[in-house]
Amino acid sequence: MEIKQEASDYIIGTRFESYTTDRCIFKNQINSLMLRCFMFHARLKPLYLSLLVLCACQVRAQLPLSLSVDLRDAPRKLLHTTEFFPVQPGPLTLAFPKWIPNEHVPAPLTQQVGLFIKVRDGSGVVGQTLSWNRDPLDLYLYHVTIPNGVGSIEVRFDFITSDKNGDARASSDANLAVLDWNTVVLYPYSGPDTRVADLTVTPTVILPDGWHMATALKAVAGAIGPSSSVVNLQPVSLEQLVDSPMISGRYFREIALAPDVSPRHYLDIVADRPEDLEVPQARVDELSQAIRQAGLLFRSHHYDEYRFLITLSNNISGEAIDHLQSLDNRRRANFFHNEKGQKLYANYTIHDFLHSWNGKYRRPEGLVTPNFQTPVITSGIWVYEGLTDYLSNVMTVRTGSATKEEFLDVLASKAAYYDRRPGMQWRDLDDVDTMAYPLWSSEDSSYDNWRLNGFDFYSEGNLIWLDVDVTIRNKSNGKKSLNDFVALFYGLGGDTSPKIVPYSFNDIVACLNQIVPNDWEGFLTERLHALSKAPLQGIAGAGYKLGYKEAADEDFQYSLAMSIRADGVISDVLMGEIAYKAGFGPGMKILAVNGQPFARATLQQAIDAAKTTPTPIDFKVGNTGVISDLRLNYHGGQRHPVLERVPNTPDRIAEILQPMSR
Repeated sequence: MEIKQEASDYIIGTRFESYTTDRCIFKNQINSLMLRCFMFHARLKPLYLSLLVLCACQVRAQLPLSLSVDLRDAPRKLLHTTEFFPVQPGPLTLAFPKWIPNEHVPAPLTQQVGLFIKVRDGSGVVGQTLSWNRDPLDLYLYHVTIPNGVGSIEVRFDFITSDKNGDARASSDANLAVLDWNTVVLYPYSGPDTRVADLTVTPTVILPDGWHMATALKAVAGAIGPSSSVVNLQPVSLEQLVDSPMISGRYFREIALAPDVSPRHYLDIVADRPEDLEVPQARVDELSQAIRQAGLLFRSHHYDEYRFLITLSNNISGEAIDHLQSLDNRRRANFFHNEKGQKLYANYTIHDFLHSWNGKYRRPEGLVTPNFQTPVITSGIWVYEGLTDYLSNVMTVRTGSATKEEFLDVLASKAAYYDRRPGMQWRDLDDVDTMAYPLWSSEDSSYDNWRLNGFDFYSEGNLIWLDVDVTIRNKSNGKKSLNDFVALFYGLGGDTSPKIVPYSFNDIVACLNQIVPNDWEGFLTERLHALSKAPLQGIAGAGYKLGYKEAADEDFQYSLAMSIRADGVISDVLMGEIAYKAGFGPGMKILAVNGQPFARATLQQAIDAAKTTPTPIDFKVGNTGVISDLRLNYHGGQRHPVLERVPNTPDRIAEILQPMSR
């Protein structure tokens, strides 16, 4: 036991700042252990062998890795990676990160090309090219054998960036680039116990001439000048590196946000045109207010500084990705000046900011893995995304970005959506969570209402957390709220440096009971496993009920029970509802309505006219070249969901939306 403890202490405490020196120290430690082992009974020999293998695996996992990424060909859709790190003779496995906790699909392996692994001598001279083999079962792993006498290797490969029609990872065009570090790194992998938090990486970036960059990573002092093209960044763990994207571009602007708040927050923007860098003061004020309100809500920070990384371009794929110390939002060039776009996407910016606490600092235990090859368990997404969706909707009103009426309109749409969501009859929210990755990956919207999709846990989770908030307020007579739960649960430990603190379902239940005693386990379990039942209890408890008013139905799902695009193509038909029974199906195209060529206004007029006549609405429909006539016996007029106040009840929504104060 004494020998085992000594070896364990050495393994845990060792950091290989200088591999050449520490390798000798390590070798002496092993030799010493060997002599002591042989002094004992032969039954200790297996223990020695186990220790030797364990130590070798741990050493390999902790070796420092130097990473250089050349962005000078980013305008041509290529990123060039050069890595070098110490190795030991024998088998070595390198891994391309596959499962990133905040990504919705596995990493784009087919965009990694041109892999070469070469021997590197003590002077840094590169020599023999080593052959490698891809693992036949796990395609993200590369196997290579290191020859005797070799202590270091160089790894080179390219990554093909995406355009606006491609995968959302690592996008670039002639004037800018978004760098996701997981797309430009291979790391030593010794099996499922490999810990990326223990692997130190020293990154360097080479920028095109005249380009600027921003990232949550810290630069080496003096490494960035007005015309620097080589940026040396401070060593970080591979885990933190992958969680810290970088934006770069010819046209760059940085704006300090909420200067009265500590730690510091920045809005960093790259754009294709300098004029797109102009941000209306109202947008700056809204983000600054979101920072202040978040500080009051969570009562803690878990980062040294935070960066809102925004890429403005019509030439790259759009995406919104959350990180602990930054967010990565890629938007249209006119994002800050387009009022419609602001209403649609500004909430996403706040949403990803709030993920710094909910999802990054505190994370469902299934999403906490030791490395990027271990698949994540997504059963906690209803908290990760659902609670963040709820809080971000609330925060848009608290910051002045939206009004109470707009909040109620969004909430009414969510309620009506789930009030007529047939897939909830067979698939509960827990299964939607568990199926997150395949459901996210599906691009086919046919019978989406029957299948459900990878974003249902956002809105359905939103309704559940509204119910939690309202229940706390009602049980405490307005003295407590979800604000208290959020501060206690996500403020755990007070202000901290960046780290991950996992939690379980039982942790949520226990914390809720600290706020207001209740059968929270039964409460949440019922809602996670309910079938054919929309979670509208929170709306009722808040003093509202779902209703419909006669107003333009742009989508037609609330009147005709099918979604119809502006070109007449039917994108979805509600299973078992009136349109389904009449013979309509996804993919069909409406050619004519009551003998008139299809147009959205024509169909709306036909729906209005049908209110005063028993005559069905006639449709001419095309389906893969086959034309048919269908009739829809609908007379209910156009419908738009609304929330109506229930008389003589407290307006909990008004309370929820009140800005927080110190």
